[in-house]
Amino acid sequence: MKKMLKNKKGFSLIELLIVIAIMGVLAVIAFSMFSGVVSNSRKKADSTQAGNIQKALVAYMVDTGDAYLENLRYTDPSTEITDTNADEGEAIKTDDTWAEVVIALQRKQKVGDDVFEPFLNPKNGATPSSRDFKVQWTGHYGYKIEVFPERMNATVEPAKTAEDNKIILPERPE
Repeated sequence: MKKMLKNKKGFSLIELLIVIAIMGVLAVIAFSMFSGVVSNSRKKADSTQAGNIQKALVAYMVDTGDAYLENLRYTDPSTEITDTNADEGEAIKTDDTWAEVVIALQRKQKVGDDVFEPFLNPKNGATPSSRDFKVQWTGHYGYKIEVFPERMNATVEPAKTAEDNKIILPERPE
């Protein structure tokens, strides 16, 4: 019995260091895989958000018949738009960014004598804002919005460069 107790040894310092090194390598691999998953999910969230904006914009164009976005207006988000002043505010222009389109789609719109309810709901049910619709991934610079009036359609996709963060809206032919 005494012989068995004498032969019992613990781990050496070298063995412990090797185990710790292996665990460190596994942790680095797991962390890099996890960060890739987070990055991909943010890219996917931006694409999904672009699809939501696109659906709201196309619904606006089809419901109102305003293919050139001449009646799409945005105002100060702190101002309440009523049926009587729904046509106030500035119209969307080609030098505006996606944020103005998103804010305008969250407000009542007046086209002719008809007043249309918002086509895009604020996420928190609060005042219209572009804050909840901003891009999540650091490689995106907003949204590129391209309008095709002759087809009553539009495309919205995450902008891959700062120059792509714009609205492409052709002018109405004379």
